[in-house]
Amino acid sequence: MHRLAAVLLIAASAGSHGQDPARREGLVAVCVSCHGAAGITGSEEIPALAGQNEDYLYEALKNFKEGNRPSAQMRGIARELSDEEMRQMANHFAAQPYVRSIQAADPAQAARGKEVYVRVCQICHLDEGRATTYAEYPLLAGQSLPYMQKEMQLILDKRRRIELIKQGMLELASRQQIDDAIHFFAGQRVTPDQVSNSQTAPAKRSKRNRFRTEVPADAAQ
Repeated sequence: MHRLAAVLLIAASAGSHGQDPARREGLVAVCVSCHGAAGITGSEEIPALAGQNEDYLYEALKNFKEGNRPSAQMRGIARELSDEEMRQMANHFAAQPYVRSIQAADPAQAARGKEVYVRVCQICHLDEGRATTYAEYPLLAGQSLPYMQKEMQLILDKRRRIELIKQGMLELASRQQIDDAIHFFAGQRVTPDQVSNSQTAPAKRSKRNRFRTEVPADAAQ
């Protein structure tokens, strides 16, 4: 709550400053308080942002702002940002080196998950999660296991909106198989030079916001 109050104070005090560098630094500082220095988080519940696709980060902020992704704290922060500021935040973290913590993913699940990845996931998440077909899709290799499990549960419970194509692909796998795939992605060992993000190798853009499900009214609160 203190972090939300901080970003609201920054927004209120600098609302007319446009490209004010001090405002940008203040907004980055609010992000860093949760997501870690240079976008590398120390919490398993919070995603690492460093080196992530810029367009994905921008779309994530926009979806928080519009209520398509459920998080009271993130929505409170995002709805105080202008479109240009969301772009700036996304650019800042995308420009950081892609670093992920080594995790203890279950080896048996990860092995099964590779089969699911080949059958279901790799059409969009290329090179075992180190690249993407579309710029708005996330790089998943080495991302936090608990975070990915939490977000997937929101999707499966229809509390987080996703595009039609993603919903259709998820229907090709059982919940157990989806969790196996998450272990596969989480267990990937990644160095910055192995990653192709939207800054180093621009991907094409998809047609966004083709959602199948509506988010329940209480999910965006």
